[in-house]
Amino acid sequence: MKTPVLILVWISRILVGVLFIVSGLIKANDTMGFAYKMEEYFHVFGTEFMVPFAQFLSTFFCILEIALGVAVLAGYMMNLSSWLLIALIVFFTFLTGYSAITNTVTDCGCFGDAVKLTPWQSFCKDLVLLFFIVILFVFRNKIKPLGSSIIGGITTGIATLSSCIFCWYTYNHLPVKDFRPYKIGTNVKTCINTFDPEKGSVKCKDYFPFKATCNEDEFQGNTLMVIMYDMEKADESGIRASVALAAQLMPEGVKVMGGTSTGSDTREQLVKKYSINYCLSPQDATMLKTMVRSNPGFILLKEGKVVNMWHYNDIPTAEVILQSLK
Repeated sequence: MKTPVLILVWISRILVGVLFIVSGLIKANDTMGFAYKMEEYFHVFGTEFMVPFAQFLSTFFCILEIALGVAVLAGYMMNLSSWLLIALIVFFTFLTGYSAITNTVTDCGCFGDAVKLTPWQSFCKDLVLLFFIVILFVFRNKIKPLGSSIIGGITTGIATLSSCIFCWYTYNHLPVKDFRPYKIGTNVKTCINTFDPEKGSVKCKDYFPFKATCNEDEFQGNTLMVIMYDMEKADESGIRASVALAAQLMPEGVKVMGGTSTGSDTREQLVKKYSINYCLSPQDATMLKTMVRSNPGFILLKEGKVVNMWHYNDIPTAEVILQSLK
């Protein structure tokens, strides 16, 4: 290749590779959040039958993005890699273009909650990325691997395995880096009353104060919130643990309050089944999913400020919770 073409190809490799790795890592940090976004697209396109596969597809695309990003930088199997890149970018450009024109999905979820892009910004980003991927596709047979094919294969393999482990960890626990509006350190009372001009709504939207139905103010004193966006799908051991924690914490002056979007009839049946001993507040499902990526999830508030939060696989003891409040 001539020098100007070689420079352009290298620029394309670096931009595409780094962008795919960063995008994949951000989404892998929160595969549940990306799965929720995919469900939104499924509803828009009338393909609700795909909803049960959203989590699998979310994880698959995160791993694929990271693997392709590393493969492009390493120059590994460029014929296959460039075809996959073309297929992905055409697919994503169609989605973001449709969203931009119809305004049906206001955020593509390309970078999770870390970087919010408008539909038109997402579409323009994909068009620019398409340009550089086409360059890689055209010159795919002239791109040589760094070092050797063996080194490229090992590097890509390690990246793929590492991303699989990372996705597994963040799904079974909580995101390593939290970009959501309810992250640790957030004052929820302030957040639900603070207008965000970029969103055109309050920062923590669709939150309905628990005290309206539970007759206790969750923003005063210490409160452990048990978040179950769907009680029927919630982890049973997690629900039973929340009941045990409530029995230990309430005598110590810690309010325990639950939030769920489950309908009243089913909710009452499950309250009896698990002998739930704390108040449950009806809430919007999307809002609950935003609060914590776990069903059930646990959020500890002190005077309305998020002190800590836990996945149901990491439920703390009452002693740990009380220590967190000191």
